Amino acid sequence: MGGLRVLQIYAQVGGAGNTMNRGERDELLVKLTLVYLKHQGDGLHGVKCVTSVGDRSRVYRDWDPTFGNPRALTGLSDSQLVSLARALDIKKTGAMEKADVHINGAGFSLKSTRNSPPAIVNHTARPGWEFACGHARVSIAPLDSAIASYWALRSSGQIMEDIGNDDPISPFASLRSELAPVLTYFMFVGTGTKLSVAPASTVLEVGDATDPTTWRAIDPASVVGQVWGRLVFSLRSKKGMPLDYPRMKRLDAAAKLSVAKWTRFWKAQYRGALHVRVRPCKMGNTYVGARSADAAS
Repeated sequence: MGGLRVLQIYAQVGGAGNTMNRGERDELLVKLTLVYLKHQGDGLHGVKCVTSVGDRSRVYRDWDPTFGNPRALTGLSDSQLVSLARALDIKKTGAMEKADVHINGAGFSLKSTRNSPPAIVNHTARPGWEFACGHARVSIAPLDSAIASYWALRSSGQIMEDIGNDDPISPFASLRSELAPVLTYFMFVGTGTKLSVAPASTVLEVGDATDPTTWRAIDPASVVGQVWGRLVFSLRSKKGMPLDYPRMKRLDAAAKLSVAKWTRFWKAQYRGALHVRVRPCKMGNTYVGARSADAAS
């Protein structure tokens, strides 16, 4: 069945279901656009010519010329977009894969700047940071000190939940060299509990999911430096916190002690899961900086 006919059918079929968030939708649109670039023999920032597109286990099918330009896909509903992506063997990336897509054999982490402030680390309690620091081969002590200062500032009313590195009183702003290795780990290598089954080698920051001129490829060595001034640190409750804290099992005594070092009972909730995100930055129609890989706790 021709691609144009497929699109016509999808446009007529149900499509009432909107089950994806913007990031999930953009992920599929970017992957479809990459397949289109391969078909056209075009490239993108950091990649002169796209010759292969896929994931760690498959190469995506070729673009059907009757699909036209990827911009035609933006009007599809979520269910229609998912069906079309599946026709090309494209699926949403698994939770344990840092590389959302492989371009010319290299793993790229796709991050859309159109979403809520992009996360580097999602709600991760201290044991997860200990795990990451161990793999990044850095000490957690500087971060412990910064967290203690954070709580002193928050309890005295000098800051709210969020503190950005652009704030002169941020206790994290002076720790760029100490935190860069562990933040890079979270972006490209693993989470607070496991190493990724598909590590990434590059961040691909995406403005418009169907317009490659708004994309930027950024390597691990420079990504932290490019976003450092836009990082926002928060200590949060619920997500990332042990469900049974502080009533943890005796076997979890070491983990409980670790969690307690960062946790305070504040406004009727235990808060000790560190979240790190990037404030988006735009200059005209060009997106600058980088969005890291989301790191699950």
